[in-house]
Amino acid sequence: MCNLYNLTTSQEAICARGTAQGQMSMGTMRVLIFLAALLTAPFAHAAEALPFPDLDTEGYCTALVSKMLVKAEQEVEKGKCLTYETTMKVKLQPFWNLVESSERARLMRDYMREVRFQTYGTVGFFVESALGKACLDGRVVCAPDKTNVELLAFKGARYCPSEDCVKEETARRLGLEKYWSSLPKDKTAWCLGHVLHQKFPPLQILSNCVAEDIGGQCLRGERECRPG
Repeated sequence: MCNLYNLTTSQEAICARGTAQGQMSMGTMRVLIFLAALLTAPFAHAAEALPFPDLDTEGYCTALVSKMLVKAEQEVEKGKCLTYETTMKVKLQPFWNLVESSERARLMRDYMREVRFQTYGTVGFFVESALGKACLDGRVVCAPDKTNVELLAFKGARYCPSEDCVKEETARRLGLEKYWSSLPKDKTAWCLGHVLHQKFPPLQILSNCVAEDIGGQCLRGERECRPG
C-alpha cells in the first residue's frame, strides 16, 4: 500500500510497482471508507474502544522493497519507509481518540490482517476523516481559511423536511464554508456530484466527503489544529 505523505521519487516507483501487482488503490480505499463511515455513523459507540494500533511496520517495509534487485538500494528504501512509519505514528497518535469506536474496530478487522496494510498510512485515512469532522463540529480548534466561500446552493436548506434538519444543515454549511476555499477543487467537485438524491442530507454527505482533506491539512501542518 502506498503511503500518503513525503514519498521520495524512488518510493513512488516502489508504490507504483505495488499497485501494478494488484493492490487496492488509495482512491478505492478512500471511497470505501467514506461510504462505510456514513453507514456506520448511527452505531458509532457500538464497538468497544481499541488502543492505538501497534503495527508490524518492519514486515510492511520489508515487503514493500522486496522486489528491488539491488540490496543496498533495498536497505536504503526500507530505512526511509521505517522513518516515515515512525513519523506518521507520532503524528497520528494524539488524534486517535477522535476516531469512533466502530471505525477503530473496522480498521483492525478489515485492514490490519494483511502485511500490505500494516502501515500508518492506512491508519491515517481513518484519523484524517475523524480529525476533519472534529474541525467541522468544533471539537478541535482548526484555523479557518483566509477567505470564506459561501455555499449559496445550500443556503436556507429548503430541501429539509423539518426545522431540526434545517438547523443541522445550516450548522454544517457554516462549518464547511470556513475550510472550503483551500480544499482540492477536483475533490470538492467529485463530492458535490454525489450529494443529491441520497438517503442522507446533502451537507452531511458533503461534510463526510471532505473531512479527510481537512484532517490531512492538519496532519501535514498546512492548517493549525489543536484540541478545543
